[in-house]
Amino acid sequence: MANQSKITGALKLYRVTSLITGSLLIAITVLFALRLGTSHELWFAGPHGLFSLEQYNVDTLGDKTGLPTTGYDLTKAALIVHGWFYMLYLYSDYRLWNLMRWNFKRFLIIAAGGVVPLLSFFTEHHYHRVAVAEAAAKGSEA
Repeated sequence: MANQSKITGALKLYRVTSLITGSLLIAITVLFALRLGTSHELWFAGPHGLFSLEQYNVDTLGDKTGLPTTGYDLTKAALIVHGWFYMLYLYSDYRLWNLMRWNFKRFLIIAAGGVVPLLSFFTEHHYHRVAVAEAAAKGSEA
């Protein structure tokens, strides 16, 4: 039964990290579409208000010019936060994979959920059900 409580805890951590990582990945996708489609960055606490769209130009070296010197670029912020949560997501993936004794292919599929937009929501839903069913089956065997 101690293993059952570890699996329950691993599933909770996996669910939370999956939802956060997936949401951040959607935000990054939207922000990059905005960046590439309109040459604007979403800016926080800049000179034009709490949230503003700031237009930029690209110089001959490929550097962005014309962005404010105060405030925060929310695309960069989302990338950084997503990176940290992805590390936690990978840990939760590893922990669940290890406890369930799944094959390495499942680990890789779940890990891909943190880098492919929307995939984390599908993998979380599917593998959460699989883990609960397998844990229940193992529990009834004991």
